[in-house]
Amino acid sequence: MKKTLQKINDLVEKKIIEKYAIAGGMAQFYYIEPSVTYDLDLIVHISGEENNLNPLSPIYYWAEDNGYKTEGEHIIIEGMPVQFLLAYNELIEDALLNCAEITIFDEKTFILRAEYLMVIMLQTGRLTDKERLARFFMEAEFNKEKFLELIKQFGLQEVYEKSYGDNNG
Repeated sequence: MKKTLQKINDLVEKKIIEKYAIAGGMAQFYYIEPSVTYDLDLIVHISGEENNLNPLSPIYYWAEDNGYKTEGEHIIIEGMPVQFLLAYNELIEDALLNCAEITIFDEKTFILRAEYLMVIMLQTGRLTDKERLARFFMEAEFNKEKFLELIKQFGLQEVYEKSYGDNNG
């Protein structure tokens, strides 16, 4: 994972990616006990001019130029499947803009904050997200006031109350 993070940071240095943050299952590992995941999901802002038809093309061109293979939606970077995702809604955009800088394996990297991951899970509403969100309430250290502020900001109070009520955090 260290070499993968180094290559991702190289994408920032080369100005292919403007900003990124670890999301998904790998981000959850940082806050709660691990569950099954095999890839590294990154939310990204792409640098330079946008290609509306294929906005991730600069990353795929970089991968091809550097001998990294693709498998479906993943680029295999130093042995790790990496999925690059654009900020696809206002919540994800806000989560990326407010990500945390951390160090993993002596590499500087960025990760979505726990409260944002939790609100994203609430918004997505998949069964796996509901299970992980319940684990966050039990295991993660998070700012409940910030979490409640975010669910209000993104119009998810009703979903939260219906599914979780006031018994969490």
